[in-house]
Amino acid sequence: MAFALLSSPSLASVCDKTLIKPSSLTSPTLRYHKLSYIDQFHSNMYIPLALFYPKVQQREESTNYSHNELSHIAHLLQTSLSKTLVSYYPYAGKLRDNAIVDCNDMGAEFSSVRINCHMSEILDHPNASHAESIVFPKDLPWANNYVGGNLLVAQVSKFDCGGIAISTLAPKFIGDSVFSSNNYSPIIAPQMLSNVSECVQKRIIFPTTKLDALRSKVAAESGVENPTRAEVVSALLFKCAIKATSSTTTSMLTRRPSKFVHFLNVRNMMKSRLPQSAIGNLLSVFSITATNEQDIELPTLVRNLRKGVEVAYKKDQVEENELILEVVESMRKGKKPFDDDYENVYSCSNVCRYPFYNVDFGWGKPERVGLPNGPFKNLFFLKDYKIGRGVDARVMLQKQHMSEFERDEELLDLIS
Repeated sequence: MAFALLSSPSLASVCDKTLIKPSSLTSPTLRYHKLSYIDQFHSNMYIPLALFYPKVQQREESTNYSHNELSHIAHLLQTSLSKTLVSYYPYAGKLRDNAIVDCNDMGAEFSSVRINCHMSEILDHPNASHAESIVFPKDLPWANNYVGGNLLVAQVSKFDCGGIAISTLAPKFIGDSVFSSNNYSPIIAPQMLSNVSECVQKRIIFPTTKLDALRSKVAAESGVENPTRAEVVSALLFKCAIKATSSTTTSMLTRRPSKFVHFLNVRNMMKSRLPQSAIGNLLSVFSITATNEQDIELPTLVRNLRKGVEVAYKKDQVEENELILEVVESMRKGKKPFDDDYENVYSCSNVCRYPFYNVDFGWGKPERVGLPNGPFKNLFFLKDYKIGRGVDARVMLQKQHMSEFERDEELLDLIS
């Protein structure tokens, strides 16, 4: 298979680009949307996601599209998006500053693109993250500090084989009714910015059978009842990343500790429980540290991760939100959050059980859900694998550490 084709600059061609406005105007009473304190802390970079669908089947004679198939699909999606933006009106606005969205119905950007290769050349490519990036709008994924740009960018890409990919990019925001920005000093500019210099991302699949066996083994050795997929996978990735870093420097025993930060969805942890459909950065964090070799043994890591979650559930996630406390303290000290005296800080975002693979626009479920490289080093992003109860992990490390990480025998024994 000609994987080298993926480096060709002419591989993707834009057929059409337009702005999609809400099908009805936003009420003047909703004109200004205040961002929460956590929203202001996070970068205003575009957050990318791509859904890959196999060839659209011709179900009825009336849908027997000719060469205008891409235009027909794009029209359907544009109509749906226009109606959806009525309820999700902030996405049709623009950022006025780092604290307010002007819901002016400017619209979302929508592009139709042709990809001059078969979808299989991307889905079967050995460097999945690089290959998937081809379907995203040029220079937008994870881009920082866009000025006056559209808050939502959507694109439908049609392959030579008839398959399509739908990619969207959006900021993460919610009103400040939960994490009010009035209680703290204003954040003039986002603190978490994308930086992928000298970094590389790898897609790692943990199949169900091997993952279940690992969970049983860790449960027996750690005393943790029914450890989750995210607990054992993130613990293993953290361990292997630290070992990879250590191999290029000195022994862990003579180095500073490493920190592992887990992001938490606090919707179910609030005193007044919020619906899962609530939009925005309803987040907190908990963290663990590793100082020596014993600290990175899987039973120890999983036990500490479980304790971290249990402690978080006992806290008031508004008044005792660890993410907010970290941001406030770091800004007081004039430093970056989580930038204490650690050898390395790793972070994990877990969206396992989020129904990405149930997104059906009328032609079935996606073959894959993809992410491009980013947004910064030492990040683990976990989501469901399409088949069974496996895990599709995206690992972002510095290049020199990734080369060691990929050769870890404990990791190789557990992945496909």
